[in-house]
Amino acid sequence: MNSEGNNNHQMYYDEYEIDLREYILLLWDNKFFIGGLVILAVIAAFLFSTFFIAPTYQTQARIQLSNYEGLYSNPDTAVQLLSSTDLMQKVMAAENIDLTAAQLNSYINNNLNISQISNTSIITITVKNNEPQLTQNIAEGLISNFEADSNKYFENKLKNDREYISALKTDLKDLSSDLKRNQNLIQESREKGESEVASLLIQENSSLQDSRLELRREIEERESELENFYPLEVLDAPYLPENPTSPNIKLNVAIAAVLALMLAVFIIFFREFMKEE
Repeated sequence: MNSEGNNNHQMYYDEYEIDLREYILLLWDNKFFIGGLVILAVIAAFLFSTFFIAPTYQTQARIQLSNYEGLYSNPDTAVQLLSSTDLMQKVMAAENIDLTAAQLNSYINNNLNISQISNTSIITITVKNNEPQLTQNIAEGLISNFEADSNKYFENKLKNDREYISALKTDLKDLSSDLKRNQNLIQESREKGESEVASLLIQENSSLQDSRLELRREIEERESELENFYPLEVLDAPYLPENPTSPNIKLNVAIAAVLALMLAVFIIFFREFMKEE
């Protein structure tokens, strides 16, 4: 039994070795066909990538939003504004490029990437285009227009907040005057023996003191925000791209070579199979 089983296994391996040798010899006999097809595919991929696929250039920039609370310091809102068709239309108009709304949307979707870095107020702007200088100009246009809108927005907001603080200080002054007047009335009421009136005035003064304390805190907080304010800052300006990011000629040639090799092997085995049939 064991001898017969060993013989069967030996026959199987012998047949396997014979088949593998035949396959290798078959491929070797068709080496010129395989090599020719691979070379043809490599040349075709190189020519197509070089002369038929338009090069794409890419530039990148980073900006830090203002630290003052508002529309233009919110990262989610900033991402939406930077990738809006209105802003892109202004940029394209400055470059004398006239695009329809559909073309603007298509360009934004395919060539613009705006993203927030983690949970920070830093925004990354990536722009792609077929011309190096235009790529840089578009990125710079997006940033300059957004920065101008941001500065204008915060200029108005800071002005309104300063006016509000001024009004709060006026209210604080009025409260201090009321407290001083009530203090005099309390003293007079005590001298006249009007204890109930004095008690009511004391309660009113307590409420006024709480309001004055809250006003002081709000004024201090708002003044601190104004003192620490900084506007939008360009951390990394857009650069002029020197080399295209696509097409990747080396990668395209390598893929073409592998696919041609697989196709050649398939054709050889298919022809051999049809002969056997």
